[in-house]
Amino acid sequence: MTGPSSDRILGLSPRARRVVVPLLLVAVLVIVVGTLLTQRSSGGSGDVATTDSGPLVGSDLHAVAGSAGRLFVAGHGGAGYRDPSGGWRQIESLANKDVMGWAAADGRLLAGGHEGLYASTDDGATFDQVAGLPVSDAHGLGGAGEVIYLSAPEGGVFVSADGGETFEERAPQRGDIMGTIWVDPSDSDVAIASSMRDGAVKTTDGGRTWTALGSGTGSMSVAVGEGGVDLFVIGTGDAQVSTDGGTDWASAAIPGGTSAAFYTAEGKLVVAALDGDRADVYEQVGTQWDPLS
Repeated sequence: MTGPSSDRILGLSPRARRVVVPLLLVAVLVIVVGTLLTQRSSGGSGDVATTDSGPLVGSDLHAVAGSAGRLFVAGHGGAGYRDPSGGWRQIESLANKDVMGWAAADGRLLAGGHEGLYASTDDGATFDQVAGLPVSDAHGLGGAGEVIYLSAPEGGVFVSADGGETFEERAPQRGDIMGTIWVDPSDSDVAIASSMRDGAVKTTDGGRTWTALGSGTGSMSVAVGEGGVDLFVIGTGDAQVSTDGGTDWASAAIPGGTSAAFYTAEGKLVVAALDGDRADVYEQVGTQWDPLS
């Protein structure tokens, strides 16, 4: 028998409520826990997991680099990274920051772009702006140890020897340097960069003077292997490769839309190509380019 109608709530008798209400509470708890786990697995507010495609980078793709086992890609509209296990994540704190170069230095991952320099202490999940820079826009960036190279269109090349606390202007005439700058970890006075005027360029005096390596003009990115021997330069629609530090060069085939390249710590060559407003990333395997999903 059921109780009087006055004892019913939402059409349920007291006896039914004793069964249904606990089940509803369990269902709500499952939903809440599942949501929290999903947010945690995608990085919470720091980063957002993407699906099958590469990260959102906007209308221009500028730089690709690696740090702490992660592969980072950035452009005018955004940046993201790929974990070793696969899958791309969007970095919310770098949205619309026009990141043009990466640097792993002084225990941090640095990104240079519009409004200056950004630093991460959590392997690239989140970034905060670095205060006190001598320029407002970083078009080139690189580092090793506590030494950081930064280039800007309004000020040329600046170098910091204290992890970015202070910068010294070294080459005011080299505002054409852009992208990720390779800094020799064994001798920070040696660096190789891409120049929109001279192609791949090299300094051996801490950024004060730069010499063209003969790869051609108008380069947007230069990938440098360990020791500065293997070089891969992305130009405007073409690519050049050198296996002797820049003495000899040969043409190289690249996927359409490629505008950035990087050598991993394992010596693998990776390139990033713009596909709409997202990045497609490829790894060189022999003479082929395999996509990294």
